[in-house]
Amino acid sequence: MPFDFRRFDIYRKVPKDLTQPTYTGAIISICCCLFILFLFLSELTGFITTEVPTLGEELVQVSWQWVTQ
Repeated sequence: MPFDFRRFDIYRKVPKDLTQPTYTGAIISICCCLFILFLFLSELTGFITTEVPTLGEELVQVSWQWVTQ
């Protein structure tokens, strides 16, 4: 029994017993899941990595000016 690629079609609009999965739907479903995984992992790595400035790097100086009247 060969592997049925159409079972990955997760965007069905009616109950499963009334639908027929398609190869196009399976490809779209897999691409969407991979894209979601890519976005999640890229945001996670951006959140986890921290930048520590070394002595050779310039730091931005912030000056506060309080004006009172």
